[in-house]
Amino acid sequence: MKTEMILKEGYPYIGAGFLVFLLSLILTQSSFWHFFWFLVFAFFLYFFRNPERVPEDSSKGAIISPSDGEVIEIKEAIAPITNEKMLKISIRLSIFDVHVQRSPIDGQMSAREYIHGTFLMLNTPKASELNEQNRVLFENRINKVVVNQIAGFVTRRIVMFRDLGNVKLGERYSMIMFGSQVDLYVPLNATIKVTEFQKVKAGESLIGFLNES
Repeated sequence: MKTEMILKEGYPYIGAGFLVFLLSLILTQSSFWHFFWFLVFAFFLYFFRNPERVPEDSSKGAIISPSDGEVIEIKEAIAPITNEKMLKISIRLSIFDVHVQRSPIDGQMSAREYIHGTFLMLNTPKASELNEQNRVLFENRINKVVVNQIAGFVTRRIVMFRDLGNVKLGERYSMIMFGSQVDLYVPLNATIKVTEFQKVKAGESLIGFLNES
């Protein structure tokens, strides 16, 4: 199946941006507004891009980043859904990152929790606990991994592309609109290959390896 290079979820934004740009050309002689609304249209076109990605390591047990962004924290924490102590890897997205999330492992999407919450700024204390969240459990026959999408101040929508079931490493499954955070929870005995402040790409960057023994 051919992959859309522009997400259909972006069509209303892109269409509206282009329409306002055309109206500015018709209704005003101001070069400033022509340029401004063209930038708005171009931003929406850029934001909803959907590039192909290939995992840099697809060997057994590989964990691939579920999100674009910067690793801002690595620490032990209680994972949602499983309520087990796991290693949490927090990834902060900027508004210029690709906002499509992808499966971090081969296996199954076996459970999902959607939490209606607030829309605090992500640097606000408790924002990662109180904001709107979409949690998905990925598992294979040995390990469990949780991905938690956290909405930010600007974000008002988390979109799922598919239902629960079998999923391939790096497969697209969801997106968050306009800036956000993604927390990846992996087993404590996983081997981690990233560090804080490292930039990662969804479906491409190696996070580490699961202990398959």
